[in-house]
Amino acid sequence: RGPAPVDRRRRESLAGAMNGDQFRMNDMMRQRWSARRTASLHSGMKAAKSYDQLRKLPVIKTMQHASTAEPLLPTMESLPSVHAPKNPTVEVLKSIFLSKICVLLVCVPFGFASGILGCGDAYTFWLNFFSLIPLAKILGDATEELAACLKNDMLSGMLNATFGNAVEMIMTIALLKKREFTVIKSTLLGSILSNMLLVLGMSFFVGGVTRRRTDAGDQVVLEVAESGKQQKFGKLGALVSTSLLLVSCLCLCLVTIFDHVASISDADEVVPSANYTCVTMKVSRACAMLIISSYVAYIVFQLCTHRQVIADEEDQDDEDEEHVGLSFAWSLGLLCACTLVVSIGSEFLTDSLEGALASAHIGKQFVGIILLPIVGNACEHVAAIRFAALDKVSLSVGIAVGSSVQIALFVTPFSVLMGWAMGDTASGHNMDLNFGGLNVAVITLSVFILLSNVVDGKANWLEGYMLCVAYAIIAVLYWYLPGA
Repeated sequence: RGPAPVDRRRRESLAGAMNGDQFRMNDMMRQRWSARRTASLHSGMKAAKSYDQLRKLPVIKTMQHASTAEPLLPTMESLPSVHAPKNPTVEVLKSIFLSKICVLLVCVPFGFASGILGCGDAYTFWLNFFSLIPLAKILGDATEELAACLKNDMLSGMLNATFGNAVEMIMTIALLKKREFTVIKSTLLGSILSNMLLVLGMSFFVGGVTRRRTDAGDQVVLEVAESGKQQKFGKLGALVSTSLLLVSCLCLCLVTIFDHVASISDADEVVPSANYTCVTMKVSRACAMLIISSYVAYIVFQLCTHRQVIADEEDQDDEDEEHVGLSFAWSLGLLCACTLVVSIGSEFLTDSLEGALASAHIGKQFVGIILLPIVGNACEHVAAIRFAALDKVSLSVGIAVGSSVQIALFVTPFSVLMGWAMGDTASGHNMDLNFGGLNVAVITLSVFILLSNVVDGKANWLEGYMLCVAYAIIAVLYWYLPGA
């Protein structure tokens, strides 16, 4: 509140001083008195436990009497209402568990109870099926929070690669224990197709027919977009991801063809099936290790060597911001707890798979390619469509295509190597990369359709609709598949 007041004796002495020495001496005394008062004020503020105690400090009263202006500290009644700062941990946990999709968490205890009490395969399967949808979303949120706590792009990328598709990996391990190799291949194929066609198609469609605007209350409102709207996204990241998907399709096609050709020798003599099955296993495992090395190179390309190039092209702000959210301990605890619940639910789901399919008259191919991917990709579905509606289609493309790359280049070879570690069946069979002629044809043609839609770096609603139509055609195909 300006210069410190001085008492009358010093004021008279200062006013009557005629030489500079006396003036400087009085000024020095005034500054020392102000410093002592400031130190007393600071110590009093630290000791005060309430606002009323602060107003009753002796130094505050002295300053108040010396001041002729308005009060130094207002009364409690005249202060505006101030809310206490919110706990970031509580707020983040609320945002994770109070979302609409988490309503399905009520299926978790009922699914476990059904599996333990033996209420029937159909009830156990469908209850655990729906319970895995919110668990996949929570698992994805916990992974993002843990990655943000690390503050290291390389470690965060590897963490997202490992736990970003944790539901698929846990279900794969559970199905490997049951030797359900057909369901595993169908689930992996369905995850790739649903991300490439359904998630990206719905994102393009929603982003093309809606636009956002800010109303008078600074709230984001979505409304029907004007005609001719096109969204732009970075071509480099999308084309690199699509090229990696083509490499994965090349591997699947060649191993599938090799499995058919290897049964016939050069002299057109039939070779015992056990021999070429063993050879196919060796080829699949070698190719699986090569594919995983390609994925590691993809991580290095995205996060190290060409990170800034991709960020500049997509016009994203990569400035480091202070992480405000769950701590490392909270993130790790939530991740471990959710992983444990998912693993238990996956066990119940796989145990009841055969009985549920028999009672529902649904084939394994349709369940693996259409239904089970909904569980693992629920988080990606919601996030990609929301970003596209907010005109952030680059993030939608990164989520949809990036998740397909994770499944094709990481989870699929991981399942082959994990099956190798578990050992072959009594008949010598195990998980391999022979996905069958129909499956490899479907995924290869789907990748070419994806390439035709991302090559120009632009998206509109018609392209999204065509991708959804392609996915619907595949769903109809597997619904009426002979034997299904």
